[in-house]
Amino acid sequence: MGDYGDVYMRKDGAGPPGRTKAQNRATVQQLKLIGQSHPTGLTANLLKLFEPRPPLEYKPPPEKRKCPSYQGIGQFVSQFAEPGDPEYAPPVTKGETPVQRRARIHLLRLEKGAEKAAAELEKYDPHNDVSVEGDPYKTLFVARVSYETTEHKIKREFEAYGPIKRVRLVNDKLNGKPRGYAFIEYQHTRDMKTAYKQADGRKIDNRRVLVDVERGRTVPNWRPRRLGGGLGSTRVGGDEVNQKFSGREPQVITAAPAGRSEEPKPREPERMHEEREPEKRDRDHDRERDRERDRGDREKERGGGDRERDRERDRERDRDYDRHSDRRDRGGRDRERDRDRGGRERERDRHHERERERDRDRDRDRMDDRSHSRERERER
Repeated sequence: MGDYGDVYMRKDGAGPPGRTKAQNRATVQQLKLIGQSHPTGLTANLLKLFEPRPPLEYKPPPEKRKCPSYQGIGQFVSQFAEPGDPEYAPPVTKGETPVQRRARIHLLRLEKGAEKAAAELEKYDPHNDVSVEGDPYKTLFVARVSYETTEHKIKREFEAYGPIKRVRLVNDKLNGKPRGYAFIEYQHTRDMKTAYKQADGRKIDNRRVLVDVERGRTVPNWRPRRLGGGLGSTRVGGDEVNQKFSGREPQVITAAPAGRSEEPKPREPERMHEEREPEKRDRDHDRERDRERDRGDREKERGGGDRERDRERDRERDRDYDRHSDRRDRGGRDRERDRDRGGRERERDRHHERERERDRDRDRDRMDDRSHSRERERER
């Protein structure tokens, strides 16, 4: 059965017109001719791809050149250089090492910097500078300032030493960025001197600043750092000669007193024993007094005992204890002088606490006496 969807099998007039028998016969004849021309049945354009290349052109072999025979060098010895000739040992050009190259570049930069500083030194005149104002003996120089610090922050930090008249933060003339130093003019000379003494090494924006007087208009023949002068020693040479501390002078760190958050140091055994002795005596005395008080309370409940005699006995015991504590304090005065004041304060607080307890006991005894007297009156 044929495929009814094939356009060549349709016989209705809706599809394309079918091929005629003559066209089909011509196609079959052409295929037969192709098959007869080549056994593979390939067309001419395909067979063109499989054709061999043309043969190589014949070239005759090259002729061998006859080389001269080996001979000695005796005939050329006269042309060699003698030890006295300049061509005998020409100078050897040595290469430059990286260390030598850096040293050479450093020397060139120093020479150029010295020439530039000499040219700018002729133009340097701080007395006739338009941007420099105010009294030089009231002006403070602040160096090593952070690039992020503003004039308002500098004024707020240095107002603690006195009223400020003017603050000038020096910027680069080319790009307008801060140079890292400023000038502060105070209203009074004494405030400037106070800031000079106390503000050196102060931390502003996580950087410790250096404080000095203005030397451009007060010191004759003064030259700043950019012109080859200055007093700084942070960029003199290597790490072994450069200044590593902040401020004009190295800061001396003193031992701070121990705070409350500091871990306590272990005490010596002898001192611990000496400190525990008074505490032990106090506990024994308090325990004895509590026993006496309990005994007196039991006698009061029984209705017997002489209260006045018990009170007198308590007073005598307290006097003996105070006399003994005074004698102990006088004998250990040298040890107490070496001790910290904390032990003395604890002893004083303990003594006050004993006085308060003694007063409370007396008040309690008075109240008990009054209540017993009232009960006796009621019984009568």
